[in-house]
Amino acid sequence: MLPSGDAMRPFGRFTNTYAKSRTNLQRTLDVYWLVHNFVRVHFTTKMVPAVKLGILPAGLSWSQLLTIRYGV
Repeated sequence: MLPSGDAMRPFGRFTNTYAKSRTNLQRTLDVYWLVHNFVRVHFTTKMVPAVKLGILPAGLSWSQLLTIRYGV
C-alpha cells in the first residue's frame, strides 16, 4: 500500500510557497541579488562586491537595505 496525504507531507516541496506568481519570484530573486552584491562580505575579496567595484563607498547595512524603495 502506498502512503498518501499526510504521510507524504514532510517530503513535499517547501520552497514553492513564496514563488507562486512570477512577480513574487522576481521580488525574491531581487532581494537575494541585493544582499549578495551590496550587503554580504565575500570570503575571497574580504569586501562587498559593490565596494570592490567602486559603486559604493561602503557596503549597505540591513536597515539601509530594507529602507530602499523598490522601483518599478
